[in-house]
Amino acid sequence: MSIFIYILITLTVIIFLYYIFLKYSENKINLLEEEIKKLFLERTALIPSVFEISNLFLNKHEDIFHEILNLRKVEFSQSNNNLDLYLILKTKKLIHHEINFIFKICNKHPKLIKEAKFIYLRNLIIQRSDKIWKNIEKYKKDIYYLNKLIFYKNITIIWLLFPIYKKIKI
Repeated sequence: MSIFIYILITLTVIIFLYYIFLKYSENKINLLEEEIKKLFLERTALIPSVFEISNLFLNKHEDIFHEILNLRKVEFSQSNNNLDLYLILKTKKLIHHEINFIFKICNKHPKLIKEAKFIYLRNLIIQRSDKIWKNIEKYKKDIYYLNKLIFYKNITIIWLLFPIYKKIKI
């Protein structure tokens, strides 16, 4: 009878440690999501500065920035609703494409590309974008790993005890 008790205690400890590890992984992913959202908002917050600096140099300035300013409004409304990263990435991708479009236009203007404030802002936006995509790659790896752990949890009896669900891949 004592062997049965040792086996039961060992299984209980293993299940408890597995649950703690799952929760830790889930919290780590949630923190990474918040970091990515913060970086997206920081990058988007630099757009008005680019708007102001390029105003003196570009023709049809309002037409060039019209779409990205509308997307910023959508992004701020989404950030107030505290949606999942997966749901707001569509808007973030559109903003990213608009930023690329604006920089393609700005880089064709010889006086603007020599402007120190513009160069500084462009570098800040590029740095933020680089951090965002590095974090997204890390996020994808972590999601894959967490979903694999949850799969193993679901094929055992542990799924009855601990309700942890899969995350959507991006």
